[in-house]
Amino acid sequence: MALTTTAEFNPVLSEVLNKIGANRFVGTQILPFRNVALSNGQYPVFGAEQFDNDAAKARAPGSKSARIDFGYGQQDYACKQYSLEGPLPDEDRNKAEQDGIDDVEAALGMKLQRNLMVSHERRVADLVYNAGFNSTAQTGAVMSTSATAKPIVTIQNAVERLNGNGFFDNLALIIETSLYNELLNTDDVRDIFNGAGIYNNRQVLLDALGVNQIILCPTRYNAAAKGKDASRSKIWPDDKYLVAQVGGGDFANGGFGRTLAYIPNGGAFTAENYREEQAQSDILRVKNSVAEVVINTNAGELITSA
Repeated sequence: MALTTTAEFNPVLSEVLNKIGANRFVGTQILPFRNVALSNGQYPVFGAEQFDNDAAKARAPGSKSARIDFGYGQQDYACKQYSLEGPLPDEDRNKAEQDGIDDVEAALGMKLQRNLMVSHERRVADLVYNAGFNSTAQTGAVMSTSATAKPIVTIQNAVERLNGNGFFDNLALIIETSLYNELLNTDDVRDIFNGAGIYNNRQVLLDALGVNQIILCPTRYNAAAKGKDASRSKIWPDDKYLVAQVGGGDFANGGFGRTLAYIPNGGAFTAENYREEQAQSDILRVKNSVAEVVINTNAGELITSA
């Protein structure tokens, strides 16, 4: 008799885990998922010279139309599988059912998924802030110096530079939560609300900054070693922020990056379970197979000294 069974795909739990909006993770907003057919391959990298060229010419009768080349660079990617397992002993399942908890498998799956999401979030943050975007120091003082910090003109100038590179829509301010709170309390921002400090109309702020959305980055993770008391650290830096075009799906939709997901090896999120008879436990495995990539560094402006 086999002591361990082959892992089986769990479609119900996989669907639940792919509905990740309830968690306060923003990595998949910033680098949205895009499915790829190969675990290893190349993705296009677009340069500024590919856009907004004045190449159209008047065509004389019988002559050919003016032509431009469809050109782009290429970078290699390799999707890596990240996976975690959790045992669910029969005794614990029975105890949970006696306590009226009938969805213990889903609870365990969500716990495993959150740990996968932490890893993804950290990789996205590291990639975004080391991608080589054009970097400019904030005008005036740092955000905590509320009287002289000038975040509005800083962000407006970043938007103008993005416009100059041909990016006009789906522009986002990507900023860590505490830094955003400092931004709200600068005199610069309070002035557009008549100094009242009542920020109940975000559209006013969006219009002033010139962006379409604000992506707040509140995520923390437990940086303590296993077995030690929890020590929750910020994933996103609180001394810099990004103004960028965010886009998902096909590369033609724009945006500065994607999370490439290889479905046959786990995709965005997949749940599996198998039986380990020796331990009298069901084993739940949650995995994904992804690569985080930046496809256009011209689509972002990094603001430092904030």
